[in-house]
Amino acid sequence: MPLIKTEVVVGTGATQVLVFTPLITFTPPAHKIVEEKIDVTITKCVPATDKVIFNGTMQKNIIYKEPPVAGAGAVRFVEVIESFAGFVVIPGTLPEDHCQVEFAGVRNDNFVLNPLTTDPVTGAILTAEQKAIIDVEIKVTREQQININ
Repeated sequence: MPLIKTEVVVGTGATQVLVFTPLITFTPPAHKIVEEKIDVTITKCVPATDKVIFNGTMQKNIIYKEPPVAGAGAVRFVEVIESFAGFVVIPGTLPEDHCQVEFAGVRNDNFVLNPLTTDPVTGAILTAEQKAIIDVEIKVTREQQININ
């Protein structure tokens, strides 16, 4: 009977990580937030006994309008990069297994930009804090020999 080596799924798991940025400074101030774009990357994924430990980064671009002067203004952006770490429990995982990131990102607009200080005259945002919930889904595989009939 011939044998082949193939990857078999040990299990999958999901978790969430709260990423907090305590201070974002808008220079010039933000008159109106136009768009917020978030990219999440898992930079390291390490299987351990019954769990997977991971590191990642969240890159967020906040696109905003600066206060208009004589009816004209400009669109600006602020980039925020935060590192985070977490783990997901996947029973049966062994340190020699392989992990694959199935999803890493922010779903359903699960982030908040909370103004901390504003310009007393224009109301434009000077500083803010940010909280984002990162969803992470990981699959663990193991190389195994199987019989082919």
